[in-house]
Amino acid sequence: MYRPDGRDSMKANSKNCATDRQGSPVERFDALAVVDGAGADWAPGSVLVERRGRGGLVLAVGTPAEVDRHPAAAVAQRVELPRSVVMPGLVNAHTHLDLTHLGPREFRPEGGFVPWVDMVRTGRHEGEDEIRASVRRGIELSRLGGTVAVGDIAGAPRGRASLEPFREMAAAGMVGVSYLEFFGIGGRTEAMRERLEALLVEAGGGSGGARVGLQPHAPNTVSIPMYEWAARLAAQQGLPLATHLAETVEEREFVAHGTGPQREMLERLGVWDNAVLEHIGRGRHPVEHLAGVLGMARFVAAHVNDADDAAIETLARTGTVVAYCPRASAYFGAERHLGPHRYREMLAAGVAVALGTDSIVNLPRESAEVGISVLDEMRYLHRRDGTEARLLLRMGTVHGAIALGLDPVAFKIETGNTLGGVIAVEVAGGDGRPLERVLHGESRPVLLFPEK
Repeated sequence: MYRPDGRDSMKANSKNCATDRQGSPVERFDALAVVDGAGADWAPGSVLVERRGRGGLVLAVGTPAEVDRHPAAAVAQRVELPRSVVMPGLVNAHTHLDLTHLGPREFRPEGGFVPWVDMVRTGRHEGEDEIRASVRRGIELSRLGGTVAVGDIAGAPRGRASLEPFREMAAAGMVGVSYLEFFGIGGRTEAMRERLEALLVEAGGGSGGARVGLQPHAPNTVSIPMYEWAARLAAQQGLPLATHLAETVEEREFVAHGTGPQREMLERLGVWDNAVLEHIGRGRHPVEHLAGVLGMARFVAAHVNDADDAAIETLARTGTVVAYCPRASAYFGAERHLGPHRYREMLAAGVAVALGTDSIVNLPRESAEVGISVLDEMRYLHRRDGTEARLLLRMGTVHGAIALGLDPVAFKIETGNTLGGVIAVEVAGGDGRPLERVLHGESRPVLLFPEK
């Protein structure tokens, strides 16, 4: 309904509430525009949806007059959104929900990356109930930001991989992947492999739309043999795989020379093993260092702030998906050390680049209240780089689905598709196409379904 103050209301007109012949509720969203990242573009636009569980089958989409012709349109529950743009729910391809309790924190560039890692390592929760509470709040903030699927790094307090984030995702009905994060440097890794295998058996593959995956942390904390073990296991069992890759200048130094703050941290923690020198210290770029592993199974590589031409070619050749976290890169000053992120060159080379938020720790303070949102990453890139609006929406939906092994069809508003979720974003008056106005604006997304 349209309110006298000029703002859209997300409440439907209950007088028009009806069901189809099978008893499933049918809703009609009449909006300023209906858009997606794959070609849908109606202004004004309408979409008629039959609710099926937490998803919705698109019965019709197009102009209001076109949707009027569908038999279910006359009896559908009608939601009028004349100032809002309707689009698919968003996908956060890389986040750390178990760190939500830490809240946004300041980063001190003069200290470098390792002191920040120490802050996270010592501040993260270790108790099962506390971990689940932090993940639960992260899911709440994600849905507040219009997110319907996540690639969550489950975290490994005291180096022990945990199923608690997965259990909370499953309980909350959050779709996506809970990646079991692990560390394994040198030769002392047998116990870690046994624990991970036991956790995978315990998880049983997934529940409620959430799946379990593996996440060897990064090249500076996981040896090549452990990466190879994870890739083989993932290929055998069809598991999602992710890793942090080419994130910092400290990582570049460690991989190329076996020196620097990240080696010092490993030595300080008592986990350094000279056996690592068999693979590092050979002058390689981090992507080159993992090239053989990336060819064994499909990875989602988070960040890739550091990428030369050869790295981009390797990512494309191996089918690696990149989860770029723009505001996290800016937070750590990646451009000052590594140059502008090359996500557009990656896309041009055929690399699927999705969007992530990383943890709430690197987000603005207001995120703890208004939500953790990929829309804010899209807005940041649109304003900074002038990146085309529909491409950004594709990165925040379809490419995110590809990253997490979800059906991209669920993020395309086409007749006959079953959608994973729909959001609405109100826009102010002004010039420009509706999606561009969304990216120029500040309004928060509203999750139309599934409900928060």
